Amino acid sequence: MEEPTPPARRRGRPPKSEGRATQEHLLDAALTLFARQGFAATTVRQIAAAVGVRDSAIYGHFAGKQAIYDALFAAAGPASFDALRIDVDRLVESGPREAVPELVRLVMEGWASPRTRRFTSVLLREGTGGGGLGGLAAVIEEARDRLSEPFRRWQEAGLIRAELDPRQVVWELFAPLQVPRMLHLHAEATDGDLAAAQRLVDDHVAFFLSCVVPSGREN
Repeated sequence: MEEPTPPARRRGRPPKSEGRATQEHLLDAALTLFARQGFAATTVRQIAAAVGVRDSAIYGHFAGKQAIYDALFAAAGPASFDALRIDVDRLVESGPREAVPELVRLVMEGWASPRTRRFTSVLLREGTGGGGLGGLAAVIEEARDRLSEPFRRWQEAGLIRAELDPRQVVWELFAPLQVPRMLHLHAEATDGDLAAAQRLVDDHVAFFLSCVVPSGREN
């Protein structure tokens, strides 16, 4: 009995799912090379070879090596309003005692992912993305502006102390999270490191809420 003839591969662009898979492979390959030999010593050709594609195939996904680094940095950098997919109305309705721990959980969950932990180790050695320190500062300021919205509305409802600047409240919530992240959420993190990071985060969130929520408020 003859073997069935496999269906012919369609010409043209690969399916979107295949394109996304290639992009993910490129990010992982680049991250491995950045960690092993540094950003400067890594070439586009090496990244392509690690994935098994031609050099030119990379440019269908990224403008170049720096763009790959910037994409990794975007996922590992400061808390992003868009990355967190925040529903402000839902947060406001939940109240700070429920919503703040959930916000922090989302941030730490992203930072604790294997790829982000690996890139954190690279980030400590290589520095910021293509925008440099100015680009990093701009991302932080945008996050403060956009994440301050639920805190402002909680203030209007009397759920957050009225004398506090909402943008500063956002800073006081998220900036200290860098400590457990840098101490424990690195490429070689063990289960003990992850547990230690969680303890620091839980203590910080409890203290933060005790400082910003007026006494006697339950939500």
